[in-house]
Amino acid sequence: MDKRLMKKLSKRVKYLRKQYGYTQDDLSFLAGIPRSTLGNIETAQNDVTFTKINKIAKAFKMSLSEFINF
Repeated sequence: MDKRLMKKLSKRVKYLRKQYGYTQDDLSFLAGIPRSTLGNIETAQNDVTFTKINKIAKAFKMSLSEFINF
């Protein structure tokens, strides 16, 4: 994934997580992904799969299109 896009995604995840009052542990549990993976997503350290993006969107009770509308 393009670094610029990864940074946008990381900001979106972190912003929404804070808006919902979730810790990284909370969100990783709700999304069913490891907390370390979520941390890497929030810091744009690693590429993220479409499956993980979808899991995070579902944790926020959003459609994928709502979630990636940034």
